[in-house]
Parts: sequence; structure tokens; C-alpha cells
Amino acid sequence: MPKRNIIWLLIGAVVVVLLLKAPESIVRRDQLYTQFGPLLDVRVQVRKHYVEPVDDAALLRGAIDGMLNRLDPYTMYFDEQEYEQFHQRTQGQFSGIGIEVGQGRTGGLVVISPIEGSPAFHAGLRAGDRITRIDGRDTSNMSLAQGVRLIQGRAGTSVTLTIHRPSSDTTIEKVITRGLVTVRTVRGWARDEDWHWDYLIDPEHRIGYIRISGFEAQTAEQFDEALTDLRGRQDVAALVIDVRDNPGGLLDVVANIVNRFIAEGVIVSTRGQFSPEKVYTATRDEKYPPWPVAVLVNGGSASASEILAGALQDHGRAVVVGEPTFGKGSVQELIQLENNNGAVKLTTAYYYLPKGERIHGRGIRPDVLVELSPSERAALVDSQQAVYSTTAAPSSAPQGSAPATPELSSTPAADTAPAGAARAAAIPIDRQLAEALAVLRARLATRPS
Repeated sequence: MPKRNIIWLLIGAVVVVLLLKAPESIVRRDQLYTQFGPLLDVRVQVRKHYVEPVDDAALLRGAIDGMLNRLDPYTMYFDEQEYEQFHQRTQGQFSGIGIEVGQGRTGGLVVISPIEGSPAFHAGLRAGDRITRIDGRDTSNMSLAQGVRLIQGRAGTSVTLTIHRPSSDTTIEKVITRGLVTVRTVRGWARDEDWHWDYLIDPEHRIGYIRISGFEAQTAEQFDEALTDLRGRQDVAALVIDVRDNPGGLLDVVANIVNRFIAEGVIVSTRGQFSPEKVYTATRDEKYPPWPVAVLVNGGSASASEILAGALQDHGRAVVVGEPTFGKGSVQELIQLENNNGAVKLTTAYYYLPKGERIHGRGIRPDVLVELSPSERAALVDSQQAVYSTTAAPSSAPQGSAPATPELSSTPAADTAPAGAARAAAIPIDRQLAEALAVLRARLATRPS
């Protein structure tokens, strides 16, 4: 049988994987091939009559993507390489130099930001650097995918990048040894003079601040480390958890974090047409002290972020401040296909908050509604990107010290920084964060001494 026909039979394999999840009484194999016969007929007509040569692999990918796109925005297919990259991202660790790369407006490759603590971070790469050569190969006409493949590699191997830095109009060459990169998803509100994260945003009232940008495999551990750091420097009395613009992540991870705040009861439950109900309940694991907690959310807070906010809200454990959340209440399962044919990320269930609410398509309503204007929103995003993208160490930092994180930046104005805060870089105190701090200060003022 010709190889291209073998490729097209993979369509049947994908369909079987998807549809055999249903009972045999509903889907029969003869019906399956009859129903998808038009797909193969269309392929024949395309190959016979289309104006240009057509690659069967491209048609196959298009057919799979089109089929899954009819389901929902979260169901998708990954080929073998995409699956490996997706798996690495969810684990929060991967081998490489640790940079996010984009395509320049006039071509070529541009550093979006280095990942905190990565080889690229320590080598001094900065947001906006243009990568003009990779191991001597010119990148001016190189695709983004090709550039990423050349930069990636096994830990311990090296790559040579030629960098043009527009800010100083200089060209430098960096030999960077690849390593194991851990993606930092938990951050504080500011960098101190030693360029470490500071999690104490209000020293006077002893209020901590932790931002979670995603729920990946390392997030719960990083969250514990942040709380240990916060409690070690000065006993914390209240806490702000910022999950604005956090798109979500792993269900087990967010359930683990919520479990540390509530003593008993349901955290979240999931169920679907072919998925039996699964209930995550609080256990007797070590708990955080009963601090007043405020959770910051907005329209970019989705999925696992909504579970965190909704579960703590339902249990009366936190006040939710900000704007209505996105409303993604579905659960995706990664199903590997046979013969190294990649994987399907398939929506298999909806999740339900402790009080039984399914928020899919509706989102969570904050207890304290604070809506930012478009200009305020743009200013906040710009200032945060400035801090997260800053990689030049402050002038007070010792020579050779690690550069700033690809995180928040811009030193706050004197009237927005908490008293006594001397910081190299900090997030601005926007109206939503200011309201969360005000809520916690009021709660602390009414607590029994």
C-alpha cells in the first residue's frame, strides 16, 4: 500500500480513539467508516484537481484540527514533538537555555523574555535582544519554529547566539550551556536590593503578596517556599493571592494549594458523560494559619484560577476582589495515541465548585467588584511587562550578579509604595490591589487581639 494511503488511514485511527470512548451500542465500526468516507473522497478530489501540489501530511493535520475545532476551543491535537513540548511545559521544567522567542516585525528572531534563573537569564540576555545568528547560521529569513529547534537541546550542550542589542546598538556573542530550566510561576510584589523576591507588600500591617501566573507541576512547591520565606522574615498576618490573567493549569496542583487553606469539605468535583464523578476533599495535611485572605481576579483568570478563587470563596476562606472571571469550567485529559502518533487533549468533564455551581460560560462574581478602565488596564499590563521583562541588574547590584527576573518592573512612585519599602523593582499598586489591601487591613482591625 502506498505510504500516503497509510498516512490517511491514521485519520481512522484518531477517530477510533475519540469515538470508541462511547458505548459499542452507539458506535459501530462499519458505521464509522461509512460516516467518514466523505473525508477520504474529498482528499481524492483535492489531489486530482487542486491547482498546486498538496502534501498529504498537511491535509491530514488540517482534517484532524478541523474535526477537533468543532468541539470546543480547548480540545486539540499534538503531534509527537508538540506533545513532548506540551508535557514539558506542564511539568514546569525542560532542557534548554530558557528564553521565550518571537518573530520580529521585520523578520528574524527576538527575545521576548528570559526565564528567571535560566542559563539565558544568567548569561544576561534581555527582552528585545535580536538573535541574528545561531551557531553561525543567519536568522534573518529563519522561521520561528526552525530557530526554536536550533536553540533547544540537551542539558550540558552549548549553543552560540549572536545578539544585537538595539538599546545600545551593540552586537555581542554569547556561548550558553543548556541546562534544566524551571519555570517560575510564583512571584512576590517586588525585588529587594539583592534581587530576591519580596513577598511582604505591607510591612506595617504584615500583609503578604503572592502572584501565581499558572498552575504547573512545580507551583505548589514554589507557593510553599514563598510562604516559608514570608513567615521567616516576619510573621505574616494576612495574604493577597493574585491570579489575575492566570489561564489555569493542573487540577491536582490547585486542589493541593486550596487544601492548605481549608480544614474540611469539598474543594472541587468533576464529572462528564464518560467520566465518573471525582471529588477532591480537604485532608488533614498541614494547614496554613487562618490569616484573612484576599484573592485578586479579572477576566483573564480562568480554569484552575477560578477553582482557587471559587473554592476559597465558597468556604468563606477568602474575599474575592476584582472583575468577573473568564468562566472556563471544563477539564481536559491528555490521551496519547498509539504508535507515537502524538496525543489528543480532549475535554472530558466539567468541574463544580464546593456549593455545586458549574461556572462554565459564567465565571465567578467577585465579593468586591473593582473594574479597571481600559487605560488603567493598559497601564497595569505595561508596567508588569516592564518588570517581568527587565533583565538588567540595578546599578546598586554587585558586578556579575544575576539580572532581574523576566517579571514585573518599574519602581513604584512614592505615593503608591508602602511605607518603608526600599525596592529595586516593584509592581504598581493599582486600584484592585489597593482595594484588596484595604479589605485585609479592615479585617485585621476588627480581629480580636
